[in-house]
Amino acid sequence: MREEGPYRFNPEQIQAIFTPLFKIHTIEESVYFGTLDPLPKALFCILKKS
Repeated sequence: MREEGPYRFNPEQIQAIFTPLFKIHTIEESVYFGTLDPLPKALFCILKKS
């Protein structure tokens, strides 16, 4: 079991995981806006079911 933080994936891992069932339209680096400093990194993905 993980002790801290979310799972972290890079764009290549997202493609490998989801490409068999989804068409990937975009993967963009982003951040979660909130009260943490620094802002947590995120990947914003748009996928369409194949």
